[in-house]
Amino acid sequence: MAEMCDSKEPGDPEEEIFGGQRVKKKYTGLLRSSRSLPECLTRAQLPLLLLLISLGFFMLLVTILVQVGVSQELTRSDLEEILQQLTWMNVTLAGLCRPCPWKWELFQGSCYFFSQTQNVWKDAISACQNLRAQLVIISSTEEQKFLKSWNTRNNQRTWIGLSDHHNEGSWKWVDNSPLQLSFWKEGEPNNHGDEDCVELYSDGWNDNRCSVENFWTCKKPLSPCPGS
Repeated sequence: MAEMCDSKEPGDPEEEIFGGQRVKKKYTGLLRSSRSLPECLTRAQLPLLLLLISLGFFMLLVTILVQVGVSQELTRSDLEEILQQLTWMNVTLAGLCRPCPWKWELFQGSCYFFSQTQNVWKDAISACQNLRAQLVIISSTEEQKFLKSWNTRNNQRTWIGLSDHHNEGSWKWVDNSPLQLSFWKEGEPNNHGDEDCVELYSDGWNDNRCSVENFWTCKKPLSPCPGS
């Protein structure tokens, strides 16, 4: 009777090429189906999904071990084959998790959303809150350079989360923290025509009327992947 774990030559109909590796056909269907999940998965669904997939992979591994144990004792080639399957399972699981939502940019531990629409400053705050984020607070020179490069590349005036509309001349961020590090353009702020809100434009900051419609940038911490 033929062995159940006989090695196969390349091109054998019981094997397929998956990601540049030879994988048994009975496993590739599961790997492909997990990679084809839609990008619109919400963060609330992701932990449960990962748990279910992990459970499925565990059951698959148990099945492999039982099949091998029934036919013969484990050999080195059997262990290498099982390790190969586990490696591809880990790659598939890792591909399901992103530290930032789709269409957000990752930079130094934070996620940034650059709007494609324009709003007045107050509505920009609400838009970011609806995304469980804040209108961006700039806390370092590196962060300013990152935002400036995006802003310059797209030639946009962009609201940031800074204003003095509560107390003229007392600049505060949307989390009510006082301004400490600033990147004002030359001659700014000048409060020309009741300008109480701050926009990022070209190479620095400019105060502008809060009723002006600008693009806006949201910021929130990244979400670590399970097990990271």
